[in-house]
Amino acid sequence: MKLKTFYILFIVFTSYIFSQNNKGYELKSIEFVGNNSISSTELESVIISKESPGWFSQFINKFTPFGEPLILFDSLNIPPDLAAIKNLYNSKGFFKVKVNYNYSLSEDEAGLVYVINESDPAYFESIEINGLNNIPGEYLENITDYVKTDTTTIYSNNILENKKNYTITFLRDHGFMLAAYDKPNVYVDTIRNKVKVQINFDTGKRYTIGDIFTFRTGEGMYLVDDQLLKDIVGIKPGDTYSYFDIQRGQVRLYRTELFNSAVINSVISDTSGSTVPLSISTDVGRLHELSPEIIANNEDNTFNLGLGLSFVKKNFFGEARKFTAGISAAAQNISEFIKNPSFNDSTVFGYTDARVSIEQPYLLDKPINTVLEAYYTLQKRKEGYDSRLYGSKISFDFELPQFTYFNSFNAYFNIERAEYTYKRPYLISLLSSNVRNFSADPISKDDADSIAAKYIDSLFTGEPVSKSTNELIGFSLGSNNTNDLLFPTSGYNLSLVIENANSISYLIGKIFNLGFTRPLYLKVIATSSFYLPVYSSNVNSLGVKFKVGNIFNYSGDKAQISLNQRLYAGGSNSVRGWGTRELTPQEEIFDIKNVSQEDLEAILLKGAATGGFFLFEGSIETRNRLFGKFGTALFLDYGNTWNDFNEFRLDQIAVAGGFGLRYYSDFAPFRIDFGLKLIDPKDRRNITDKVFWKDVLQFHIGIGEAF
Repeated sequence: MKLKTFYILFIVFTSYIFSQNNKGYELKSIEFVGNNSISSTELESVIISKESPGWFSQFINKFTPFGEPLILFDSLNIPPDLAAIKNLYNSKGFFKVKVNYNYSLSEDEAGLVYVINESDPAYFESIEINGLNNIPGEYLENITDYVKTDTTTIYSNNILENKKNYTITFLRDHGFMLAAYDKPNVYVDTIRNKVKVQINFDTGKRYTIGDIFTFRTGEGMYLVDDQLLKDIVGIKPGDTYSYFDIQRGQVRLYRTELFNSAVINSVISDTSGSTVPLSISTDVGRLHELSPEIIANNEDNTFNLGLGLSFVKKNFFGEARKFTAGISAAAQNISEFIKNPSFNDSTVFGYTDARVSIEQPYLLDKPINTVLEAYYTLQKRKEGYDSRLYGSKISFDFELPQFTYFNSFNAYFNIERAEYTYKRPYLISLLSSNVRNFSADPISKDDADSIAAKYIDSLFTGEPVSKSTNELIGFSLGSNNTNDLLFPTSGYNLSLVIENANSISYLIGKIFNLGFTRPLYLKVIATSSFYLPVYSSNVNSLGVKFKVGNIFNYSGDKAQISLNQRLYAGGSNSVRGWGTRELTPQEEIFDIKNVSQEDLEAILLKGAATGGFFLFEGSIETRNRLFGKFGTALFLDYGNTWNDFNEFRLDQIAVAGGFGLRYYSDFAPFRIDFGLKLIDPKDRRNITDKVFWKDVLQFHIGIGEAF
């Protein structure tokens, strides 16, 4: 007791003496010594004391709202800092931790050091759940299995919180609407370094849904009937109460876009016996909208910027259907134009798109969100070719049950006509490179171009066009287990896309003895992203991405597979040292003197380096906040495409490194990434022999993180 009193008086006395000093000391550094189990970044996040920012941040803060002001050393912050550090260690099982401090003053600067003696952590011995005797046996078994903890696991408040939250959520999703719990009792045996936990629950009654009441307001309230609200929500009287179903019903309401606001509440005050009524309150907005929009997205691995106009009729023929007709146009080469600011045929490219769609939240009385659309798209690709794509697509978005590993499932059927117009300079360039590769003697580029031009002109009048029709059946599965949708710092995200082409047409052709020449293939793309909690901070993140794709061609000529169905690498969400779709398979070398006209046409129109059949790529990226909503990123990307997975070679993997700037808005991060070609499989020159701005640097503008 005397020692504690002396300690408190010493702190107060030294604080008083320091506060009398009219001279302020800038807190230049905060160090942690002995923190082997918790990072300094995490410790810094819980203490009051903060390091003073750099001179540049202080400077711009004097004239703008950006940056941060000077921070002075204040010894009054030390006692709460010590308590915060100890509490953090206790929350992670280090109950014997001891924390001391020292600081130094010199001229106008101060340095603060916290010295930590962690000691050994304590391990879980048991977690005991009480008060669940009146729930069904299968429920109790499910909860018990989840709560059970290995005795080799170090105690953690987060682990305990997760198990407690899982239990209360499970109960409330299975009828126990008023389930509650007391504060856990944590018993620490500091001699054995073991922790026993006891949590007492009160489940209350198990409720079912009683009457369902609806309330409508807003300018469109008379155009939507009460039964439609109940059908969309999908909860019926007599159903077991489930908070999860209530949340999902609310999502369904918002998804129709009929309502400015929609709230579903259980009316606890009107419970009768073991039933509880529900109230559905909505504010119905306009059912007709004509909306201009600014297009800014990262589709097709590039930043698209443009304008659009759409007309929407909601509750189209009732049942919450939505009819949409729209047109849009966007440029895809903002970074290319900045590097080469001239409007010409090789630097300006983008797309124009027109489409109509009908969307409804139900199919065959099941909550399957269904979209039927027809579209016509014109694409101007950089240098190589222009395309016209038109067709129709029907897609089905299924709701998956609660507690499943995958949390998204989508299936679709697509019929598409693709027409490609190849540009003469592009074909000449493609053939010219093969002429130079084949020639035994050195040949100049001009001579090779001349030979190629003659062949092209003898084959084609004007710009050649290739056409193909494909019907596609596919589905995608997704599992998002990250801790944050916009800025994940832990967890993982998995996706799998499987797509089959032309099998239905093939079967029809066989049945009716019709000719069929299109290729049959299966396309599989698997993507995984992992976020490693190395920083122990919610403002810094380390992510790793792996992506692999392959087109299995099991019938027909794979060279006839439509270009937009092939695999590409390069772009703002891919290998960022290259532009969009720039990483394609190596050009084939063929005998220019002996090749037939038919073979040459096939090579030029179908075998051009415009997409591969095997894709391998990945990334590692660290994202760190600088101050406020501004941050940076350092990344390393790698990958390429090949004509077949058997052609995969390590020395053909392109590698890019770089850095980026981030602004984290409230709805999505905006980014600029500067990628450098570190290893270019098609250009083995020393980096010192290249033009940095033209041959090495590539930058991208984007919305959202790269993965």
